[in-house]
Amino acid sequence: MKPPPSRLILYPVAALVMALALAVSWRQVPTAVQAPLVIDTPSPPPNPTTCDHGPLVEASEVVIGAIYPLSSAPFMNVGFAMQGATNLALAEINEAGGINGKPVRLVVYDSADSPEQGALYAERLATVDCVAAIVGVFHSDVALAVKAVAIRHHLPVIFADPYADEVTADHAAEIFRIAPTRSMLIEMMGRWLAAVGDYNGDGELSTVLLVENSRYGTMRSELAQKLLPAYGINPIVFPIDLPTTDFSPLIARIVALEKLPDAVFIYLHNGDNLLLQQQLLAAGIGPQRRTLLVAPPSALDDTTFWQKVPDGIYTVVTQIGPWHSTVTPMGQRFAERFQQYFNRWPEGPAFEAYDALWLAADAIKRANSLAADDIIRALEQTDLTLASGHYTFPYGSTNPPDGKIIPNYLWHQWPEPQLLYLQYTAINQPARLAPVIWPSTYQTVEGPLAPEMKALYRQ
Repeated sequence: MKPPPSRLILYPVAALVMALALAVSWRQVPTAVQAPLVIDTPSPPPNPTTCDHGPLVEASEVVIGAIYPLSSAPFMNVGFAMQGATNLALAEINEAGGINGKPVRLVVYDSADSPEQGALYAERLATVDCVAAIVGVFHSDVALAVKAVAIRHHLPVIFADPYADEVTADHAAEIFRIAPTRSMLIEMMGRWLAAVGDYNGDGELSTVLLVENSRYGTMRSELAQKLLPAYGINPIVFPIDLPTTDFSPLIARIVALEKLPDAVFIYLHNGDNLLLQQQLLAAGIGPQRRTLLVAPPSALDDTTFWQKVPDGIYTVVTQIGPWHSTVTPMGQRFAERFQQYFNRWPEGPAFEAYDALWLAADAIKRANSLAADDIIRALEQTDLTLASGHYTFPYGSTNPPDGKIIPNYLWHQWPEPQLLYLQYTAINQPARLAPVIWPSTYQTVEGPLAPEMKALYRQ
């Protein structure tokens, strides 16, 4: 017996964590009407039912599945944010009359950041819950596992946040993505540094990447060494063995370089980025000495940033997703509602999770069908402005990427996610007031933003 259509109930993070703690001793399938529950050692799904996806007019409801990391300690916070964002979209869709008059029911499962568990619940969504589409997913490993299940069952998926190029590179008909790819993030670095030019005036455009010595760090460094030279940039990669709080040996290697880099990109997936930045500044490596420091999005927690990096003026910060000055009207409304529950600006994955459900609903509405082929065809024809921007999928069955001029990963890929560089331009500046310095489409300031910085933010 299927559960009734979902109603919106959102919880602040603290309440969600409490719900998790209370639920660890029993198993229950989480849906949008419940706080996410820990699901330990999942059992195989029951015998699959026959899912009849036909004309929408013949359905009593539209069922859509979502998979988020809700019980993996490092990623619970973002998992809750993504589920909360999806629930906000669900409420708005149903308040507006559903999809062509049919209510939408959301079924949410916890991947626990495990590919095996993600695949198991994707199987259940496809065969037991009979969803018309799957949205969400955070990490690439989980996405690739879910992808295999979706292809086997010919089930449309709109991935919200996995970055691996491989997610879309093999031209699978069922797979769409709205997060940037890893290659797009490295190309972002290249285009920006090429626009800045030889910042320190030493006749060479170079950058240092500080990455942890892990699989994630290795993938990032390999892509940088492959892609950045095309922009005239010499990439120098220094891996860091974690855990550590003393980065002096690493800093000594940077100081020993024949020429200091024009920029240092700090990216420790599981380390203290801000501590590393403050130690760099203390060693004289920073914008005042003609080396730009580029921090990850976590530096936009301005309270923590200024406590840990009091000398952090002119820090450049990567932002993936809309910012206060770049968000669409729909995105502003979403951000205001999101902040009522989470008391912060939505992170990129939250924007993506919100828009993913809207994209699925829009495609089903235009297709007026729950059949996979009809939904996929409608998704390929998407032309819609949502919270993060204007969505299209220009490369698909009628215009596939050639793998040469157009990279294969652009198959069913939104090509214009907001990839921004912000900069703190005053001590103790609130992050929401930090200007966007790149790209020119979203740039909110002109002129030098740091000592002797060139005003070259043009694409």
